[in-house]
Amino acid sequence: MKTKTILRAIVLFVTVTFTISCSDDFFDQQAGNRIDPEKHYQSMVDVEMSLYGAIVPLQNVIPNLIMIDGLRSDLMDVTPNASIYLQEINQHVFSADNPYLDGSDFYKSIINLNEVLVNLPKVYENDPNFDDFYLKYITGGVIGMRSWIYFTLARLYGEVVWVDGNLTSMPDELGQNTLQKDALIDTLINQIEPYIHTDELLGELRIGYYVNNKALLGELYLEKNDYANAAHYLKLACESYASISIYKVDRTFSRDSWFNIFISAGSNETEVISAMPYSLTEGQANPLRLWMQDAWVVKPSQYMIDTYQSQEGLRGYPGDENRGIGITIDTLSGSDMYIKKYSLDVGEEGFSSDIIISRAAGVHLLLAEALNRMGQHNMALILLNNGINGEKDKPAEYVNWAQNRGIRGRAYVTERTLPEGLTDQQKTEVIEGYIMTERVLEQAYEGHRWFDLIRIAKRRNWNGYLADKVASKFSDTSKANEIREKLKNEKNWYLPVIK
Repeated sequence: MKTKTILRAIVLFVTVTFTISCSDDFFDQQAGNRIDPEKHYQSMVDVEMSLYGAIVPLQNVIPNLIMIDGLRSDLMDVTPNASIYLQEINQHVFSADNPYLDGSDFYKSIINLNEVLVNLPKVYENDPNFDDFYLKYITGGVIGMRSWIYFTLARLYGEVVWVDGNLTSMPDELGQNTLQKDALIDTLINQIEPYIHTDELLGELRIGYYVNNKALLGELYLEKNDYANAAHYLKLACESYASISIYKVDRTFSRDSWFNIFISAGSNETEVISAMPYSLTEGQANPLRLWMQDAWVVKPSQYMIDTYQSQEGLRGYPGDENRGIGITIDTLSGSDMYIKKYSLDVGEEGFSSDIIISRAAGVHLLLAEALNRMGQHNMALILLNNGINGEKDKPAEYVNWAQNRGIRGRAYVTERTLPEGLTDQQKTEVIEGYIMTERVLEQAYEGHRWFDLIRIAKRRNWNGYLADKVASKFSDTSKANEIREKLKNEKNWYLPVIK
């Protein structure tokens, strides 16, 4: 036990060291610049710099991901100020020169991460403090982050180019190592699993803005409809730090403080698992506030407005008081609605809002989704509603979740209940619908909705599920019918690959 405790302390030390130093180092890295590996990979300090520099290109492309997700789904609509490129995305038309569709920065990060992986053994040889422990955990962290990028690309484009080795640029023939999404998922699972540890005392290594491998592995299994494995790893992700209240959706952001999740998001370690940082003072502004508020080129769909307003609060307030109007969306002068989530910082500091890649509430809802599909309807509803804390007889496998308040419980909205007389299959689909709506309420404009719609449509073998939801945001009947017919074809769910 003493050895395990020491190892866990080392993990937390690495977490603190990386987190503190990243605020100074991250913004010094220039996307696309490459260091001389022969001179650079000598020590742990060099590893830190490489870890941050490797993912800098994602700063450019993740805001586009948020826009693509919202416009292709039922979360956003365009305003009269929108460019032709945004109007096209909203109508599922994709021009080859549309800058929002360029995935090259994802591949730049993959190339950077490949370089780090290739050179970690050099640090192991040169720095006696960089031992077997560090080599394994940091290798796993890099593989996990690279896997998240590949998974994101596959869900956007339906296929990826697998970039082998320590390449300094993309290969001339992009199609030479193409993997389709289903084959890629199996490849990623096989690469990540050797770096998953189940000893709770060791926790989960946090490397600045890198993903949690357990959460990612759970989501990969969920994409395969392997619900048992998905639930196993998603629950482990929520328990990544066993001895402290983290990733448990507790009362930290309850009552009137939910919006604080998004202010300096990267430092909110009880909720935010990974986030991409931005700094206005360093000349790296998050463009989402400009697009959503100041230039007002996109706006919340009527579906989003109605969904927030249809919620019933526990304190007598109309609508979703913690997540709806005034927080996620709000009103400009007059009656025009805008997306506020990336303007919650006061004044110009809003241009520095981090973009969250993964957070605890999202993982809990994915866990509820997997449990529901396993027939554990009551457990799924507990996580969705008031959490383990609200249960008199707490499930034995959730004994460490005493502070868990549930997603709706933390937001102070009424619980979801099942109508009487449903069959098991009907219960499954009704609860799944509740969970999908809750992911909209909780995670709107965080880049998940389009992927959720695809996952459920494929699982139910019902293309109309996705097509109907997206078409419903168009008030023009002929346009709605046109979009519906287009999206009944699964080939139109993926962006064109520009080669």
